[in-house]
Amino acid sequence: MDTRRLLCWLAFFSVAGVITLIPNYFAEESVEPILQPQTSSTSEQGPLSGLRSGEQPAPSLATAQPALTSLPHSDLFAAHSWYVAPALQPVVFVPAAAPVQQAPVSPPLPFVFLGKLDDSQRLRVFLLRGETIFTVSVGDVIEGTYRVERISGTEMTLVYLPLNSTQSLSVGSSL
Repeated sequence: MDTRRLLCWLAFFSVAGVITLIPNYFAEESVEPILQPQTSSTSEQGPLSGLRSGEQPAPSLATAQPALTSLPHSDLFAAHSWYVAPALQPVVFVPAAAPVQQAPVSPPLPFVFLGKLDDSQRLRVFLLRGETIFTVSVGDVIEGTYRVERISGTEMTLVYLPLNSTQSLSVGSSL
């Protein structure tokens, strides 16, 4: 079993070596940069005067300056992004408006009219709130919240004491 494993490793390394050497056999001669000789002309007509007249000036190696031609380089693995940053919005300071204070409003009357009793001394009204029955007359205060201001034949006027506002309640018809 060890000889078989040894042969496998030997085959692997020999194939790897062959693959490594193949590019050296098929590679072209080393590419040197292309030199374009530039000659300086002493004539008064300029450096191209010899070409215009058909004469070929002999290039001198001492005055030749190499001009390297190269391909443009680009980074194949450069990071690219399609993200476009949003335009910055100008910040406008708007002072907060003072909240409008609304006048407090008294709650609706919690009483239901049950009936009234008119004896010779004073007029009494029976009111129902939840399961509690109140018997009130002019000047009475109901649970420290409402005061009976006036009782007429069809209407009773109550004052809501926390706000000192008046409310009215229908108390039937005048008989």
